[in-house]
Amino acid sequence: MMATIDEFYSTVEKSNYYLGLVSSVLRDQIVLQVENLSLLSQRIVRNESLIPNTINYLVVFDTKRGLFIGEVFQSKINVTNSVHEALADGMKEDVYPEISVKVLGKMSDARKFVMHGFETVGITDKVYIANGEIRKTFLQSIQISSNTEQLKLENLATLTGFGEDEQLSLQPNTLFDRHLMTIGTTNSGKSTSALAILDKLVANGNKVLIIDPTGEYQDSFSETEITKLTLGEDATIPVGQIKLSQWERVFETNENTQGATLSRAIKSLRYMRKVRQSTVLRKNGMNILDVEHMLADLSDRDTEFNLELLPAQIEAEGVQVNRNGTAYESTSFSANINNWLFEKVQVVLENSTFLDFFKTEPQTNLLTRINSFVNESGSLYINASGIGSTDGVGAMIVDLIASHIMSISVGRPFVLFIDEAHRYTKDVDNDFGGRGLASIAREGRKKGIFLFLTTQNPKDVPESVLSQVGTLLIHRLTQAEEIQAIQSHVQPNLLAQITKLNQGEAILSSINLLQNLHVRFNKSERMHGNDTPLL
Repeated sequence: MMATIDEFYSTVEKSNYYLGLVSSVLRDQIVLQVENLSLLSQRIVRNESLIPNTINYLVVFDTKRGLFIGEVFQSKINVTNSVHEALADGMKEDVYPEISVKVLGKMSDARKFVMHGFETVGITDKVYIANGEIRKTFLQSIQISSNTEQLKLENLATLTGFGEDEQLSLQPNTLFDRHLMTIGTTNSGKSTSALAILDKLVANGNKVLIIDPTGEYQDSFSETEITKLTLGEDATIPVGQIKLSQWERVFETNENTQGATLSRAIKSLRYMRKVRQSTVLRKNGMNILDVEHMLADLSDRDTEFNLELLPAQIEAEGVQVNRNGTAYESTSFSANINNWLFEKVQVVLENSTFLDFFKTEPQTNLLTRINSFVNESGSLYINASGIGSTDGVGAMIVDLIASHIMSISVGRPFVLFIDEAHRYTKDVDNDFGGRGLASIAREGRKKGIFLFLTTQNPKDVPESVLSQVGTLLIHRLTQAEEIQAIQSHVQPNLLAQITKLNQGEAILSSINLLQNLHVRFNKSERMHGNDTPLL
């Protein structure tokens, strides 16, 4: 049975909330004619403070098709000489303001608001300010798809525009069904919002895999809540499990010859490990056919090599074929070309913790630990601050973990949280690697893997990832190109507000919500190592 407006205004006369009649119906907005300026004056009705002379509040349309709800985004008076005279004389009843409204939904027979589709309001339909009961009904209807079996993330954020102290509680799938990305400049409240969401997920028993490049979440969760690993200490990986494309990301090779040189050096060291030699392969003076025959003896199982010898082997690769075409000879030209790569590799390997990460120890193998996480019920935290000193190293770790997760069967669904994702995704669309994260963005939700990313600049996140994100939590952005990158996710009338958001405030935009929400996430009481020191 169709709901009537009188059911929601049963305790007070609805005329106290009356605004006017619909005067214009367009595809993207509704214009209503306010019958006189006095109807826009501030008033208190049954302890509700009504301020209708502004924007960003809800109204309800009483139509023959049922009740529609909308949000005011523009109020104006068509200024003329007669209007000036009426205002000067205090004749408010002679001034007829216009209000523009975006329709958000229609009330269904189940007494909840749903998407209105092609249905809309009509000319001369009456419009009222939404009272507390209607706002409450709308808030309960805000999630387009609702699953009663999911435990809500209770009191996640405080809403504005819905009355004082209105709390937002959402089901996890509303946020993560099409992945979630938190965006904002430094000190905009991005990390605080992220921790608030992680806090609710862990407290509710949802599975989470946290990759922390800075260690700021190290003390946020107890050992009983989440298993903690530190790369280079109790989490290692054999060098043979790293793909060439991932090594190229670690050492940030260029697109010219460095990738090929690195490949030859690793292949040479693999051979030396196979024949149990702890030195580099000196090709200078060796017969070309002999070298080719030696390296052809490598199989797919011969993947291990001595990483510490890699700089020396790169130097040893500074040879070229002699004039006879029979042997290798060392030349200063080849050596100089390889010197740039040699220096890059040397700098990375000088980080002793980085070398500690590459060990063949089954009990600390990172991928084995991830296998256990995927098949068990608990959550996992990975502290990458010790070895993630460069973007290339961090990108390799993220790509390694993401690619491995996509290659195995996933039991219980989980959220993969990656902080400061822009550090690791710059080359996702390049051919030479970093496609594990993009693969999760495109296909992970089918396996039960849901991304939760944070970034300072959406332009640093490749389109292949950003286009798959269905929920954005947008904190303050200041640059026009940053706002342009996410304009398809936000209603045009909200774009101008993004530069004016205070610290902690954000716009929550999602394909799973009836409308974008202006929120302030409730700060978690958990420890968070991101405080800015005072000068």
